[in-house]
Amino acid sequence: MPTESDTTRLSLSEVSGLDPKQAAQADGMYRRLRESIQAGEIPPRATMDSADLATSYKVGGEVVRAVLKGLTRDGLICGQGRSVTVTAPSDRRSGHGARPAPPPRTSGPQYYPAFGENKTLSQWAADPRCRVKLVRLSGRIHAGGWDVERAISTPLAPK
Repeated sequence: MPTESDTTRLSLSEVSGLDPKQAAQADGMYRRLRESIQAGEIPPRATMDSADLATSYKVGGEVVRAVLKGLTRDGLICGQGRSVTVTAPSDRRSGHGARPAPPPRTSGPQYYPAFGENKTLSQWAADPRCRVKLVRLSGRIHAGGWDVERAISTPLAPK
């Protein structure tokens, strides 16, 4: 169970109103998105749509709202409503949007092999073969366990 002072998990106030299964889903989704943002897999100024997140992670809107509250608390995203924006590292430190230098890395970026190439998720999302946005691609691979080539090349299902 998360505590109010644990900054790597959602706080009690963020998961209040969720049943235990939803709270566990929210906490796992929060940690995966937090790690992806901090690793640069979801780059600064990328937008995340709450409906896409719910679909990618196969969770309800209340779970997504809890996750977005936690990421906002951490200063990793800004905005309200359906679409939020990943903040730049300098935005998190100074509260304004100066163009940041890339954050120092203790280890290199994570590369994903597909189609005989190795690229980061950001690079795959920009590739013309990719049929989905970065957040959906990350969700398919990390939460859904999809094969990288399938995650890249499968378009969204029609509504």
